[in-house]
Amino acid sequence: MPVDTKSQSSGWTVRSAYTVALLTLIYAFNTADRNLFGLLVPLIQEDMHLSDTAIGLLSGLAFALFYATAALPIASLADRWNRRNIISIGLAFWSLMTAMHGLVSNAIQLAITRFLLGAGEATSVAPSNSIIADLFSPAQRPLALGFLSMATSIGILVAFPVLGWVSEDYGWRTAFVAAGIPGLLLALLFFLTVREPERQAAPGEGKVGDPVPLLEALRYLAGSRAFIFGVAAGTLVSMNMAITHTWVPSFISRVHNLDQSEIGTLMGFLRGPGGIIGGLLGGWLTTKLAERDERWLYKVPAIAMLLIVPAQLLLLFGEAGWTWQIGLGLETMLVISTIGPLFALLLSASQPRTRSVAIALFLFVSNLVGQGSGPLISGMISDALLPSLGDESIRFGMLTAVGAALLASACCFASGRNIAADRLRAAATVTTH
Repeated sequence: MPVDTKSQSSGWTVRSAYTVALLTLIYAFNTADRNLFGLLVPLIQEDMHLSDTAIGLLSGLAFALFYATAALPIASLADRWNRRNIISIGLAFWSLMTAMHGLVSNAIQLAITRFLLGAGEATSVAPSNSIIADLFSPAQRPLALGFLSMATSIGILVAFPVLGWVSEDYGWRTAFVAAGIPGLLLALLFFLTVREPERQAAPGEGKVGDPVPLLEALRYLAGSRAFIFGVAAGTLVSMNMAITHTWVPSFISRVHNLDQSEIGTLMGFLRGPGGIIGGLLGGWLTTKLAERDERWLYKVPAIAMLLIVPAQLLLLFGEAGWTWQIGLGLETMLVISTIGPLFALLLSASQPRTRSVAIALFLFVSNLVGQGSGPLISGMISDALLPSLGDESIRFGMLTAVGAALLASACCFASGRNIAADRLRAAATVTTH
């Protein structure tokens, strides 16, 4: 029986919790499908004889180019049309494209499937954030979005150990096919059991108003300093995540000599729980502290971004097994803890009818610049240092992630200094329409 979320704007109920749970599961499929490529890089490189630079292009730019290009028109459509339908169709399409990865025979075909995977996955995050914004008040959103941010780690926790074993015993192509099929069933479940919630504005956000044209929405967001600095912070976090998701499996394989099954199990065991704890802790802590002082809305993620630096240095340069493994768990927890509060920050700087566009604009920049360039730059540095350092070159290529985290913290603090003024501007602008 369909779950009616139409009238739910008062916070946590059975119906709103069910919707958040399914959106989180869909996002788990989203992140698992895109990050599976990184887990399988050692096997793909061995089979197709690709350099680190080529892998950086396929993992980052090939995916991010179509993801970023499709995100804005899809988000504009989501501010006008049924978001449940958009998410359901997109999930079915990208699941099919994930399975198609297993049928390619050369790098060009692999690039095409990465392009199309990116286009499909662009249908998920912005509409999901928009739905959550209609189900919860601004004060409740960090926790709800914190649950959504756990999806990255849930996908890795469940999928990576299984798919690592599948890839070792049956090959990397079979692993892609096995990852794609369940998403088709989830798309049908979401379509049949969730209804589109009514678009609503919480107190202080003005009235909902008529749909805002895309260019008008972009002009409004371009004038928000809080939004601009928030996008910069999120882009740098996206770069950090893209680098680690692409290269950590190869780093573990080359530097610590673990096989494919061991890498999948270790990634699931450390990144899964670490990310779940981080998503819950970041959302809960931000919600509680922001009730007393709204400045914690940006302070919590900014401090977490700063703490990522020592955690990733421990991952990259810890020699004993337990040291770099602790670094892997800690950096995952800290990175994921920033996502819910960061999205809440961006939503606060937008109008009710531009929420999907605001998130999509962020995704456009963060994926094109962050995910598109991060793995590529790291791969180029690794290739350049390979003749002198051998397998150790990957350590220094991945240092770009550490620098990105440091800059992200500075941008997050800058965003927070403008959030109060931009909230007033958002309410005043909507009221005049």
